[in-house]
Amino acid sequence: MSEMTSNPLQFKALHGLQKSDQVCPKHHVNMVYMAGHKPFCLVCSRESIDKKDEERAKRMKTRFERFHTIEVLKRDSILDDDDLKQATFKNFEPNSEEAKRNLGLARHIAGEYLDPKTKYNTVLTGLPGRGKSHLALSMLKAVNKHSQVPMACLFVSVNKLMGLIRSSFGYPDSKYTEASMIELCANADLLVLDDLGSEASFKKQTSEASEFVQRVLFGILNERRRTIITTNLQSNQLADIYNPKLLSRMYKGVNGHIIKFTEATPDKREVDF
Repeated sequence: MSEMTSNPLQFKALHGLQKSDQVCPKHHVNMVYMAGHKPFCLVCSRESIDKKDEERAKRMKTRFERFHTIEVLKRDSILDDDDLKQATFKNFEPNSEEAKRNLGLARHIAGEYLDPKTKYNTVLTGLPGRGKSHLALSMLKAVNKHSQVPMACLFVSVNKLMGLIRSSFGYPDSKYTEASMIELCANADLLVLDDLGSEASFKKQTSEASEFVQRVLFGILNERRRTIITTNLQSNQLADIYNPKLLSRMYKGVNGHIIKFTEATPDKREVDF
């Protein structure tokens, strides 16, 4: 804070102040003036400076809170499909009764996540192309928009996350190091891990997830209680990929919070040749 702000009486230009016969109607003290200028109240001036400082501090605090909460979703999310960025509940188009029910369930669960005390994971599972990722991102956007307590929501494609971390090997200054990515994901108030299992299905020799992948996922999920997971796989298939300790972290509180798509919902991305 400047010398003038911390103590206006020490500002050199004020040394020539003269006492006025006019009295401040608010503070009942004599005003002061400089030659050629209107009289003013020193107490009012002090209050005005304090108010501006307080407003500036509030703006800085709001900016800081937005940077670490609301802006996280847009700034730090890792998507493998840019078209998904536009996803909302409003533009989700159900193409079956099952999809309608799942939309309603996703809205309901998002409403429960508005309360920071809500501690359970959600799994969206089923066949590809049914809208699981669309609903998951819509849930985050709804929480960001409607939560009275600002929350850091984050959407992360698991397969792309692993690729970014691998690209940081040998580059300790990279923003995508294993430690920094685990910290980013672990600290989110509400996290989506998208397309879980795809990082293992791309391997030719085996469908089992690598030790590296399981280590990263365990680091993220171990302390979390609020995670939304999307996967094309069923529970028995996930059991073939991940070790039981990791699965237990994934399944925290998921009973009653599973959104499942079946063949009853057509593939939205299906193309006829």
